[in-house]
Amino acid sequence: MSKTSLLKIDNLTISFPYGKSHLQVIRGVDLEVIQGEVVGILGESGSGKSVTAASVIGLTRDDAGRIDSGEIHFKGKNIVTMSGKDLQRLRGKEIAYIFQDPVGSLNPYRKVGNQIVEALKVHHLPCSKELVLQIMLDVGLNQAETIYDMFPSQLSGGQCQRIQIASAIACKPDLLIADEPISAIDASLQKKVLALLTDTNKKYGTAIIIITHDFAVVKHICDRVVVMYGGLVMETGTVKDVLDDPLHPYTRELLKCVNSLSNQDERLYTLEGRALGPSEYTGGCVFYTRCMNKTGPCHSEIPPLLNRTGGRQVRCLNARSERT
Repeated sequence: MSKTSLLKIDNLTISFPYGKSHLQVIRGVDLEVIQGEVVGILGESGSGKSVTAASVIGLTRDDAGRIDSGEIHFKGKNIVTMSGKDLQRLRGKEIAYIFQDPVGSLNPYRKVGNQIVEALKVHHLPCSKELVLQIMLDVGLNQAETIYDMFPSQLSGGQCQRIQIASAIACKPDLLIADEPISAIDASLQKKVLALLTDTNKKYGTAIIIITHDFAVVKHICDRVVVMYGGLVMETGTVKDVLDDPLHPYTRELLKCVNSLSNQDERLYTLEGRALGPSEYTGGCVFYTRCMNKTGPCHSEIPPLLNRTGGRQVRCLNARSERT
């Protein structure tokens, strides 16, 4: 795998309107994606996964979000300072986005084939019907000729998800962001969708960011994982390192919950407490109220993201390996 950096996010902070002021929801995220790799961003709802990913293509601007500080470099260019016109040229062609709701993300009043054509046409790329039909076949829509002239409401959730993927890969982007790509489809189709993403990665060398709650998805498809909580990165590393030997207490607690479910324990293990909302963030570690390893300084200090051997990073004053 190439070691060339494709995407690099440095100390990103993002706020949204809250009453008469703004509330910071992303509080200093650092994240890197290497060309051709698959990175999973994992964490509970409200951890900042989707907001971070959406900022990569400037969608936070459309939602009245405000980038307070930090930079987002894609192929050496800072997305934060890009004009709206430059962002439009980037979206779809170089960075594509698969949204969580496969049906709601499609235009209900346009035939799905035409929507894929539009994805190509807007970037002045070849967009013949024959080409689009081949792309549809490539993503497993075997009745492509018939489906081409159908509307989203006439298709299943799985078929709509494949149309989304077809639109996303049509321009052969360098980076594909998939937000919970299998959460809204039938379990029988989930492996097929993940296989499509894997094929896209291998066939075109497309780097992929997958946003998910599911450790199984990360284990199945990703090279590296980023664990987020409270608008911050808690831990990063290869999938094997993080799943076999989690360093952060939050990651360990999540894995205990997953293992308890997999083992079909009579009494399932649960992570005590609840995740704080952005209005409750303090100057201390955001995981403090739920942590079993907390000490005095954790209450008043946000730990830095520390480098460990093997390219791992962890944000914890009391991080430890289970192997030692």
